[in-house]
Amino acid sequence: MEIDKRMTLKEAVAKFIHDGDTVYYGGFQIMVPMALTYEMIRQKKRHLTTLQASTDVGGLDLLVGAGCVNEMHTAWTMNWYVKAVYCMRRAFQNGHLKRYDISNFGATTAMIAGFMGVPFMPIRGNTGCDMMTNNKADLRIIDDPFTGEKTTVVRAWRADVAIIHAQKVDRLGNVIAWGTRGVTDEFGANGAKRGVIVTAEEIVEPEMTRSDPDRTIVPYFKTLAVVHCPYGAHPSACRGYYGLDIRFAQYLGKYQRHADLLSAFLDEWVYGCEDHAAFIEKYKSKFGQEGLDRLKPVLGFKPKFEVDYGYHDPAVWKGVPLYMDDRLQAAEEALAKKKGGK
Repeated sequence: MEIDKRMTLKEAVAKFIHDGDTVYYGGFQIMVPMALTYEMIRQKKRHLTTLQASTDVGGLDLLVGAGCVNEMHTAWTMNWYVKAVYCMRRAFQNGHLKRYDISNFGATTAMIAGFMGVPFMPIRGNTGCDMMTNNKADLRIIDDPFTGEKTTVVRAWRADVAIIHAQKVDRLGNVIAWGTRGVTDEFGANGAKRGVIVTAEEIVEPEMTRSDPDRTIVPYFKTLAVVHCPYGAHPSACRGYYGLDIRFAQYLGKYQRHADLLSAFLDEWVYGCEDHAAFIEKYKSKFGQEGLDRLKPVLGFKPKFEVDYGYHDPAVWKGVPLYMDDRLQAAEEALAKKKGGK
């Protein structure tokens, strides 16, 4: 039975993200789930643990600064445009945040292990560095059961729920994404125990997702909620729709730098906006429509070079006799005679 999973941002977060959850935080330096970040802050989600390989533009930092997160497992977190994550730094120094660092490959391997349903996975990396001392929550050394050699293993990461942003999704929950996706979105999102909340620039018909399965990163049966959310990754980029808003990433980062100003940003841009559409309207009223116009992709919505993937219909073989030659015919007849003799 087909289930229409469309709902509002507010409904999705209220229904599927609970206090104390472990959340896979999607995206990389593009397609960061910012609209979902703001909504989690609005709803004052608390005591969250986050899993992610790498993330940029300060979304996760804001989630920490708002008091939503008290534990994170990560390889790299940054607002590159101010060269720091100030909220995390303060929370860690004040003892309000547990942070477990791991390499990018270690984080990716942890996601793959969670996706595969195995408890841990061996890796060559991380061995010999101080991560082995500082992150016993994720990294251990065991004896290889086959050779006895000391081997580093990483714990499987499985979130309760995943949050991601993508270009397109259908109402059933089949998610289409392209470009430099988060290195672990396919694994981290699909490995989530309860499923995935996805915001997307467009909601398309299922016929479209079925016609382009190579770009489908999350299948419908893993998706909990589908939210139509234009500019849902802003200020990070979403390939084919908008580029990186460097100025707003810097603007956000400077508010994060000053602990006494952070609440003013939250009051104006998060609590002061009913939803993400209101956030975008506030952006236009403060920085002008031209601020968004600068983000438009140079080549529009189409790829630079279009590819015709083609389609082959097996029906062309209907009525065509089997290929045969004299040698094969003789062998087939001998085999049939032998079987008939039995």
